[in-house]
Amino acid sequence: MRHIVLRHPLRTLRALWTYCQVLTAGQREERLLFRGGEDEFVRRAAGNGGRLLVGTGFCQKPLHAVPRQRSRDASAAPPNPAQDMAGLRRRRDASAAPPNPAQDMAGLRRRRDASAAGSGYDCPAGRFDHDCLYLSRLELDSRSEVQFHPACTDCSIRILGHAALRAGASFAVLTSALDIAHDILLPALEERRFTRVLFAICPYSVEPMSLALLISGVEGCIFHYHARACADYSQWLRADGGDKPERTVLSPQTLARLLGLLETVAARRCSRGNARPMRYQQVSHVFRPH
Repeated sequence: MRHIVLRHPLRTLRALWTYCQVLTAGQREERLLFRGGEDEFVRRAAGNGGRLLVGTGFCQKPLHAVPRQRSRDASAAPPNPAQDMAGLRRRRDASAAPPNPAQDMAGLRRRRDASAAGSGYDCPAGRFDHDCLYLSRLELDSRSEVQFHPACTDCSIRILGHAALRAGASFAVLTSALDIAHDILLPALEERRFTRVLFAICPYSVEPMSLALLISGVEGCIFHYHARACADYSQWLRADGGDKPERTVLSPQTLARLLGLLETVAARRCSRGNARPMRYQQVSHVFRPH
């Protein structure tokens, strides 16, 4: 963030002004980082779908109901973000039927008050990483449905990632602040790779994320988790290093809102005759439409 501010002071000042206007607007359930109405935002997003980025945190991934017990030494040791990031970078190189919002919402309602488990399973792709086995195999033009692990049944990453591809958008599983800066903010600022976002993140991250996106020239909507989010800075700092023993939850209203926006973008692109991408290609931790 310091690197961006020092290199782009005028952008930072403009973003601060816009940020102050956003704060005085009294938004609660969602943070709107754009001017004009929602229809105008959708029109712009549909016009250049590849620069629309949808994202939510790794803590949305399925997590077993009973967290694995760590050793006393491991639980006492502070997180080491440098080691975590090094591990991530080492791993980085190492029926696609349309989504049914009604079924997805029904499943979410059945599970929202249950334990943080993903049907008793952990995410098969791992938790503190950017990967998703379902999205990496998704083929919208395939006649056979993509088979997925039982843990993925009610996973919002699977549901939102599928809807994002139909809208021609990129998708990111958000992990650490450092990765978000390198994979999203800097490319948006220096290359205009992403110009609009639909994010669902920790309430504790909404304020810094809003300002960072505005400085990077990105507009969009930021939604927050409904339950099991970080309550203070110490929890957020541990989660930033991968230590998040709870699975966060999106409210049914938030998920429906996100799916509705993506469906509207997809319909607008279809009416314009835009070609719909059929699959994702993971580039620099981001699933890009291909």
